[in-house]
Amino acid sequence: MRNINRLYAVFIVSIILHVGLWFHSNDIRTQWGNVPPVPGEGQASSMALGDQQFAYRMTGLTLQNLGDTGGRSTALTDYDYQKLSKWLFLMDKMDSRSDYAPFLAAFYFGATPDKTQLPPIVDFLEYAGERTTGEKWRWLAHAMYLARFEVNDLDRALGLANKLANLESETHMPAWTKQMPAFIQTQMGNKEAAYEIMLNILKSRAENLDPAEVSFTQIYMCDKLIPEEDVKTHPLCQNLPD
Repeated sequence: MRNINRLYAVFIVSIILHVGLWFHSNDIRTQWGNVPPVPGEGQASSMALGDQQFAYRMTGLTLQNLGDTGGRSTALTDYDYQKLSKWLFLMDKMDSRSDYAPFLAAFYFGATPDKTQLPPIVDFLEYAGERTTGEKWRWLAHAMYLARFEVNDLDRALGLANKLANLESETHMPAWTKQMPAFIQTQMGNKEAAYEIMLNILKSRAENLDPAEVSFTQIYMCDKLIPEEDVKTHPLCQNLPD
């Protein structure tokens, strides 16, 4: 009987302790510690037992789900983008052929509503897009897009556009990649510089361009770059398609 009473006493005390613990800890949640420091390439690989490709994918999935802790999601504006870009560069070191890291940078982290966070993403996409292999030039184009339309840094965008225009990729690059410096020069008010770029494209590349691209270039020059009083007499503006 005495042993049964002791068991009841232990049971009641444990219930009281559990209830007390619940009241003490029910508001405690996993805390968002922000982007952790980036490890070295060797450390990242060792966490995947030396498998470089597994480490690459594991790192990418970690970045994708980094802010999802304790059943809560974290807004992109709360991320430390300087540290984040270092993780992206680490991924590129582990596999520079894959488009996983630049895709995350451009279409996931690049969607942050706080545009002041984007310069490190632009830097990474520039780095990833400077390669001549495959269609890596598309990431350079996206870096230019972010700089021009999201960050509103036309000088940075022009520098990226010049890189894009001068890049000789092993795959076909459409005519607009060569025309981008002219578009940005026009936006900056430098119509003479834009006119020279477009004219040089017609002189050096017209025979390799689709007729529609040639027509677009001429129409753009006549609508945006040639003074209105000269349009009617300018040779480029004669017999343009409607």
